[in-house]
Amino acid sequence: MCNVFRFILNLRPIYKPKLKKMKKLILSFAVIAIASLGASAQSNLKFGIGVDGQLPIGDFNDAYKIGFGGSVKANYSLDATLDLTLSAGYISFSGKDIPNTNLKYANFDMIPVLAGIEYNFGASKVYASAQLGAGFGTKSGSKTAFAYAPGVGYKFTPNLDLLLKYTGYSYKGGTNSTVGLRLGYTFGQGK
Repeated sequence: MCNVFRFILNLRPIYKPKLKKMKKLILSFAVIAIASLGASAQSNLKFGIGVDGQLPIGDFNDAYKIGFGGSVKANYSLDATLDLTLSAGYISFSGKDIPNTNLKYANFDMIPVLAGIEYNFGASKVYASAQLGAGFGTKSGSKTAFAYAPGVGYKFTPNLDLLLKYTGYSYKGGTNSTVGLRLGYTFGQGK
């Protein structure tokens, strides 16, 4: 619980328009990058959407309930087993009641932007995923956290998969950790 309080107390005010502009710029860059890749190599590029659920663990669990959200993802196939990935999403964690008070922790909303690799185990429907990136808090004064997310997934069909992953959001003074599931749908012809 100590890390959660340090995180909340260490929030520094950031000029709102500047933060909003940065988030819009990052999102615009991601959209342009995905569109550019699509124009140059459509046969190797796949797009998908997903529904995400993340369960806070450790100190993060002391103040927040399960988080829900959605994400978009692009996979660029390098060969039959290895893909480069780029994803962005939105996740919202509900605040828990503060013990011995009539108050609740404020909701915590985040925009994770991650890039990484996905390794498909040959003919198996199992794959491993590893991503790095940043988690951007949506409230004024929120910190940007370094994000990392290793996971393992299963492809029910070429277009439908389920990913189990650990996500760590590291910032000065601690790490907020989650274990989550992402149910994803890939458009077009997947592997």
